[in-house]
Amino acid sequence: MPVIGRMVLFIYNLIMLVIAGAVIAISLGWNDPLAYLDLAVSTPENRIILGIVGIIMVVLILVMLVWGLKNPAGTDAVIVDKGLAGEVSISIAATKVIIMKAVKQVEGVKDLRPIVGQTPAGLVVKLHTMINPEQSVPEIAQSLQAVVKDNLEKVGGLQVAEIKVLIDDFNAGSK
Repeated sequence: MPVIGRMVLFIYNLIMLVIAGAVIAISLGWNDPLAYLDLAVSTPENRIILGIVGIIMVVLILVMLVWGLKNPAGTDAVIVDKGLAGEVSISIAATKVIIMKAVKQVEGVKDLRPIVGQTPAGLVVKLHTMINPEQSVPEIAQSLQAVVKDNLEKVGGLQVAEIKVLIDDFNAGSK
């Protein structure tokens, strides 16, 4: 978590601790927190200050909620299976190795740079390729999509949502 995130978490926890302490004190019969609350809403200036504090609290709570719900930024693995026994993941680097081995089966591909992402529907693969100009682009694209999807599903056990093929360049040499 970044330093700013830790500071926001610290302030959020400190405010929650003060509020929880005041609620406990009131429930035990100590009326001073209620007197402070009456003082806080007694004048328009104090109400403005209390409103600003409330807005800050709402922002802090929303920031903490968003940070708590989003995936960690450093996630460089794809979940293969999640069950009662635990979770099985495969790294993005290993996924790219599977893709590179699959592409070797396709005639006419000279170079490949895979980009792998994950969505709730499954894996999204973008293949930046360089092909032989004598080859048919639609045929190579379909072959790449089929072979890569098949290998990712069979070897990696991954759910593939889509495979996009981008022909970046043509190379006159043959494979």
